[in-house]
Amino acid sequence: MEDEIDLREYIDVLIRHWKAIVILTVVAAVVSGVVSFLLPPTYEARAMVAAVQPKYVMRFDPRFETLNKQSPVKAYPALATSDDVLSKLITAAGDILDEDEQQVYTLSRMVEAASSSDPSLIALKVKSRDPMKAARLANIWADIVVREVNDLYGQSEEEAQFFEAQVQTAEANLKSAEEALIAYQAANQTNILDTKIAAMQQSLRAYYDAAQAIQLVLQDANNLVARLRLQPSDAPASLGDDLASLFLAVQSLSTKYQLPIELQVDSAQSFSGKTVGEQISFLEDMISTLSDKVTALEAEAEKLKPQILELQEQQQAAKTEYDRLQRNVDTAQEVYLTIVRKAEESRIAAESEGDEMRLASYAAVPTKPVSPKKALNVAVAGTLGLFVGVFGAFAWEYLSSPRPGVETAQKSND
Repeated sequence: MEDEIDLREYIDVLIRHWKAIVILTVVAAVVSGVVSFLLPPTYEARAMVAAVQPKYVMRFDPRFETLNKQSPVKAYPALATSDDVLSKLITAAGDILDEDEQQVYTLSRMVEAASSSDPSLIALKVKSRDPMKAARLANIWADIVVREVNDLYGQSEEEAQFFEAQVQTAEANLKSAEEALIAYQAANQTNILDTKIAAMQQSLRAYYDAAQAIQLVLQDANNLVARLRLQPSDAPASLGDDLASLFLAVQSLSTKYQLPIELQVDSAQSFSGKTVGEQISFLEDMISTLSDKVTALEAEAEKLKPQILELQEQQQAAKTEYDRLQRNVDTAQEVYLTIVRKAEESRIAAESEGDEMRLASYAAVPTKPVSPKKALNVAVAGTLGLFVGVFGAFAWEYLSSPRPGVETAQKSND
């Protein structure tokens, strides 16, 4: 088939140019080996630091939680290679650094911080041509990183001092709130107002009760008058009507809380000699007098209403002010107790060894360089030389073979 690929053509190309391919491969490997042997060796020292979790967390008050207590282990490598930490490393290790290495940019290319499979374990790597320098730098760097992380994320004495200051402020606020409540209680008239309101409400109730009782007497008197009007006015009143009129008069006089409106009744007068008209006149006079009494009672009740309302306003204002001052005392006391507990918690935590990071291991002086890797460099260079040689052979064959169109044109010219 015309589309089948004949591998013999490619093999023939490799056979024709095998010498060039081998020479190019050998030359690349030799050059790489020579360069690798000429390059000075670089050593790598590795110190290990570990992020640790506290064995216990004190919570004297569950309402006062410390936010973001989880250690941000993912941020530790970036913190270890920050400009501030590297500047402190330059200051601490200035005597072992060369002049060109005493720059943050130059030093950052010598160091590397990387997490292992366990994110809480961080390797601090330092590369240098001097193995002793690499080990010393790694160890100094590890000490600085541990100190910086513990100062930044750990429980510090400054936090304990902050809460101690807050305790003093909270105590002063509580004392001020208590003094304000005591001063108010010295002039608090809530109980006096309660007594006045109770007395006035009792008087108001008595006025209304008396008016209601008189209204009942008036209703009976009006009913009796209506019944008497059905009889001739000059007819003598019956004994029952006389007794009913007398009973109503006695009721009107026996009503409690009477105002100074007297019903003029001669108790010695005999009712049996009256006519119906005289009896009606007597009852109408009594109804008029009792109506005036009801009006007077209602007037007195109306006078008490604004007084009671004014006293209730004063009473509510006094209670509201007392409640406000009491809330201030309760709030200040709650804040004070919470801050006291947190201050004690911070003090104990600051005195304990609850570090966020600890040194896992110092770096030893490396004995074998990490670069240049001579064997690997020679192998890589030889492989690249081989690929370049093969590609060059095929490129040479392609460029040196005549084109079909060009060959046809040459034959035509001949």
